[in-house]
Amino acid sequence: MGLKSINAYLYSTPRTLLFYFAVVTQLVASAISSSGFVLNSPPLLLIGLLVWIIWFVMIFKVIMPQTDHVLSKRINQLKKGASIIFITLVILGLGEAIGISVLTPRIMRNQNISSDFRQLMTGLKEVYEYNDATALTQQAVENLLKGENPYANANIIEALTKYNGAYDRVTPLRTGSLSNIFPYPQNGQLKQVWDQAVQTPYKVPPEFESRVCYPAASFLLPAPFILMGITDIRIVYIIFVLAGLAYAVWVIPKKKRLVFVGGVIISLELWSSIAGGEVGSLCFPLLLVAWLALNRNLWLSAIAMGLAVTTKQTAWFFIPFYLVLVLRTQGVKRFLLVLSIIAGIFLITNLPFFIATPKLWLISMMSPMTDPMFPLGGGLVALVSGGFLHIQSPLPFTIMEGVVFILGIIWYLRYCRRYPQTGPIIAILPLFFAWRSLWSYFFYVAIISLAFIMANDDTDGKNTTKTNPEDNKLQNSMPISE
Repeated sequence: MGLKSINAYLYSTPRTLLFYFAVVTQLVASAISSSGFVLNSPPLLLIGLLVWIIWFVMIFKVIMPQTDHVLSKRINQLKKGASIIFITLVILGLGEAIGISVLTPRIMRNQNISSDFRQLMTGLKEVYEYNDATALTQQAVENLLKGENPYANANIIEALTKYNGAYDRVTPLRTGSLSNIFPYPQNGQLKQVWDQAVQTPYKVPPEFESRVCYPAASFLLPAPFILMGITDIRIVYIIFVLAGLAYAVWVIPKKKRLVFVGGVIISLELWSSIAGGEVGSLCFPLLLVAWLALNRNLWLSAIAMGLAVTTKQTAWFFIPFYLVLVLRTQGVKRFLLVLSIIAGIFLITNLPFFIATPKLWLISMMSPMTDPMFPLGGGLVALVSGGFLHIQSPLPFTIMEGVVFILGIIWYLRYCRRYPQTGPIIAILPLFFAWRSLWSYFFYVAIISLAFIMANDDTDGKNTTKTNPEDNKLQNSMPISE
């Protein structure tokens, strides 16, 4: 299909086409930051941080209605650029898949390649293998099906060994033999701990995180699929992702669907995360449905959000913004209904495990915040990882994260009816300032925001977002475009 043919179907606003350019920026940011981490390169980590900041700016441009006016005279160039980006990234995506499965093993056998290139290729290949969270989650599902408490029987050594995960996909802790290592242990140091651990796999070393660190739905939702015979939890994740995307396509007007589908296809980070078993792949479609169904089916929206917050703690950042939007646009009664549904789902899914081992459950839930983890990510903490800031305590970053979170809630309380689509992006903005600002925290939120503005705003500037008919003041208070 040529560019003219594609352009003919790209019926959308300038800001939704700008999303394609944001995807490219995101891929560049992730690639540079990842390379900086693998190669322990401060310049690359710094450049990656700067590109991530540019990505955030672009995403805010995508979700703000004023962007359509600013770029209205550039619509043809944006369509052409979006078409080029789509074709290029589809080719690159196919090339990456072929390269990882076919070419990488051959390249790695070549003794003439440089050690840095070999290290990069190894890191790229491991993106498509189980990480520690995926292995522990599948282990939790299997323990549950055997009638065992998943929180009490987690073992990262046995899990990674069983599911062929790489030893350097663990989450190291600043304790034991790694207590004096900073800012992050080298592969050789991790391998040394791993080689000792596999000698006695029943005994997990203190240097590796080995808890099921997520709420119960992380293993309850995949359990029926594993029971039916699916042996790879990543297949379960793709089922949920496709279901969530199908709902998004269904609620987005027909004339805009191609632009949205194209944006999803080229979001290579999304597909890479699924291939690697990123637990956020299960949380993402639930958050997507929760936001899209908010003004269409309140029960469906609340149930989806309830399942999301009992799947991964990242979803907890979304709760205040989601509830603020419900309160400000649909009234106190519906706010209380939604809050009850979310709280009920969380209690029903987690209460049995809390009753069984209350202390262990609490420690597991809080471990991402309380365990002594190393600084990691593409956010502001890259300044620490790159050696530009000599800070060994997560406290300053926790304070910044909390301040940004509170300020975000205050801003959204005031402007949510005018800019409801900003909620998901503001929700993850605090994580950019966190001690652990992993790249996987950011990329799928852009898809949620894109779907939200495409499903609730037509290109003629008429608001299609529904509000509570009992509140006449809100009839014109939630415009997504002005």
